Amino acid sequence: MINVRKWLLLAGAAAALAILPLAGCSQTDGGSSDPKGGTIESEKGATLSIMIPGHNPKSTEESAWQNPVVEEFQKQYPDVKVEFINAGWDTWEEKVLSAYKSGDPIDLINDGANNNPKFALKGITQPLESYINMDNSNLHKNTMDEVFHYNDHYYVAVSETNVAVIFYNKNIFENEGADDPMELYEKGEWNWDNFTRIAKSLTNTKEKRWGYATDYPYLFYGMNATSMLTLDDQSKYQLNIDAPAMRQSLEMVQDAYYTSKWAGYDGDPWSTFYKGSAAMLGDFQWADAQILNAREFGLADFEYGVVPMPIGPNNTEGVSPITAAGWAIGAGSDCPAHTGKLIDMLVDGQAAYIEKTNAILDADHVALYKKLAEKPFCTNSYDSAVGGAYEICAAVGEGQSISQAIEEYKPEYQRKVDEANSANVSTGEE
Repeated sequence: MINVRKWLLLAGAAAALAILPLAGCSQTDGGSSDPKGGTIESEKGATLSIMIPGHNPKSTEESAWQNPVVEEFQKQYPDVKVEFINAGWDTWEEKVLSAYKSGDPIDLINDGANNNPKFALKGITQPLESYINMDNSNLHKNTMDEVFHYNDHYYVAVSETNVAVIFYNKNIFENEGADDPMELYEKGEWNWDNFTRIAKSLTNTKEKRWGYATDYPYLFYGMNATSMLTLDDQSKYQLNIDAPAMRQSLEMVQDAYYTSKWAGYDGDPWSTFYKGSAAMLGDFQWADAQILNAREFGLADFEYGVVPMPIGPNNTEGVSPITAAGWAIGAGSDCPAHTGKLIDMLVDGQAAYIEKTNAILDADHVALYKKLAEKPFCTNSYDSAVGGAYEICAAVGEGQSISQAIEEYKPEYQRKVDEANSANVSTGEE
């Protein structure tokens, strides 16, 4: 049985970690430039507010690389005051929406794929291309084009994408005589059939060992080049729950957790993988450094490899599931010009931090991540419009008929889609 509440809670925490290393006008008026038309000179005396969920602005840890960047910005631009808005992952969006509704929007928002294009559609964030250096070589334009480009405007500046991959325990594979996933991938045979075959063969329910562990069931959507939501030509959400490719993905979820039970974990997916109770871990590339840390602290003791997500039958173009986060300018910001300058510096600072982090990783792993990022597929289910569609995954993973689950969740997800597509902004306080 799948613990739905635990799944949702773990997913929220993991999504936070996935974003952290990275992290005007509404669409309804055509996405024109910010009506306040800020300039560096006209913004003197303004306060630049920053929202980075879960961030400690006083931390001196290397992972808090944003802090020295902000300090350097303050030295270069002393005529504006910088103010961090403190919020955890459970309250940050509410604070962003409340500030927007109050007429004093947060200027700089650490924004991600799980809030877009909803934020852009509702006019919570504004086009930023006129305020940032679009020629900055540290911008990951490929991801920005695929994930944050709506109606001819960019809404989030990104330094890197987070590619979903499978980490696998080489010791288990060798001891059990299982086919090496990377060898299958290089032969063009790393597909769902071989993936499930191997996962089943490496599962031992009596010993509580699973072939596969993950906290992201929606990755089965991305593997199959589908999503619970699609976007129309106006960048508005459309429910995709009846698509044949979506049913294929839900069938995989059901087989994994209910029928054949080759997927699962004990406590959480990461510690399960670390202690050798899961042969494969489905996660984003950020987890590579976490595995190294686990090995360093004696929590894991095995050699591991990395391979792309297996290709589903609908994934004819070989796209890779990804998520991404970066920096957005709040609509109606009273200092968009300065905010754009700070975004330029944060993009550079983030790129430097990523380069330093990648230096400790296996060079072949880093090369693979960069290759997979060339063909990104961001499942639009991984956003606040339908909350990741975890509920339907949990339902079919516990044995509910897929047809019945689709009919049950269709009206609920359609309601969420309609709300996300509307111009109304709710803080949850009314």
